[in-house]
Amino acid sequence: MLLGYTVRTRPPRGTGVNVDPSAEQVCHRSSTRQVLAVAWDHGILRADDVIARLGLTRSTTLQALNALVDLGVMEETFLPRAEGVTVMGRPARCFRIRPGGGAVVGLDAGHHSMTAAVTDLGGQVLSTASGDIPDSEPSNRQDPGLRRETARRVVAGAITRAGLARPDVLALGIGVPAPVNALGQSPEGTRGFWRTMHAGLLDAFRNDFPRVRMENDASLAALAERHVGAARQEQNFVAVLADWGLGAGVVLDGRLVRGANGGVGELGFLELVQGIGGSVGFNEIIERWIRGHWIPSRLPCAHPWREYLEGERPRSALLATVERHDPITQPLFADLTARMARILGLLSTMYDPSSIIVCGPAAADIGQILDAAQQTLAAETELPPPRVVASPLKGDVVWLGAAAAAREEARDIMIDWTLERRGAPGGPIVPDRRKPARSRTATT
Repeated sequence: MLLGYTVRTRPPRGTGVNVDPSAEQVCHRSSTRQVLAVAWDHGILRADDVIARLGLTRSTTLQALNALVDLGVMEETFLPRAEGVTVMGRPARCFRIRPGGGAVVGLDAGHHSMTAAVTDLGGQVLSTASGDIPDSEPSNRQDPGLRRETARRVVAGAITRAGLARPDVLALGIGVPAPVNALGQSPEGTRGFWRTMHAGLLDAFRNDFPRVRMENDASLAALAERHVGAARQEQNFVAVLADWGLGAGVVLDGRLVRGANGGVGELGFLELVQGIGGSVGFNEIIERWIRGHWIPSRLPCAHPWREYLEGERPRSALLATVERHDPITQPLFADLTARMARILGLLSTMYDPSSIIVCGPAAADIGQILDAAQQTLAAETELPPPRVVASPLKGDVVWLGAAAAAREEARDIMIDWTLERRGAPGGPIVPDRRKPARSRTATT
């Protein structure tokens, strides 16, 4: 077991066709694996794009691309063309990863519920499934066996909804609210909370999929932001996951940073910082404020805080009620702004990121607070202040990150996994050299 995942040496067999020996030989070359790595997150590309990136010869590049097409890992396509644009001559051959060549699963194994999503190799979500954890409070007293059972049920449900079977899945990514080191291990934590959240999920799926990788949920939020969110193409950024508590996923020089025990992104040290007082979530802070300052009879009848105190508004909706210009909520708005500015200043000083992205469920409603906090951020650090934004991924960020982690693992085994599936008796591969239909309109 290495780097937080398990490896099964013999992936499942599947298609009942043999691989042409010459194509298999090319697929085993290191240059072919390099070509696949370039193509994995590139979308549509040409041989010239690969040559410019890797410096390979044209013949080596085309041999690799043709072998990957013959294997079914990649497919030929055309660049989308704007409507009404006519290009003379034969179009250049273009390639992309074949989305239907396999699937991956991302699992958000949270405190109180779990969500699994199946995506194809292009990142398109095929299905999701969710399940609540019975008797989830107190969290540190949860039954680890029940957490494992819930995880297996949710993952199996998502795969079934996608119309797939377990052998169609290359990799599973798992996110848990606990520090996770490079070996996929979590420390005990206060009253055993981290160990309970970990629950042995890595071992529970060890024999089910070729690759299984576990990460801290905030680390996966950072992967999601890098793959499909607000940090695409960025090399240095921090993703602050704001849910029941605060945690951080840290990417420096293009690499996810964990630390010896997976604790790089833990923000428990905020308890020692004056004016912050801990890493509790925003909704808990707001709830304490309301109950400490107000009773229903002192609030206007239509005010959302009165609705909350009278049981007509859930705690999860409290952040959206904090307005800068509401005289009732303005003192709390100022408090949250000052608190957020200090947190941003600390993260800026510690990690020197180009961006800080606030993600998770709070991202939908924290925009005004972030805007105000960023105005005071320059006073918290001598370094140039980072860009501060709310994530567009909102509450889906952890399972999206888990799926992104699974895709990273799938890339490393894609060739061997596909060769194994196509290695059963049944005849040689017949390369499909048919050209895809050309379109005159732009497509997504």
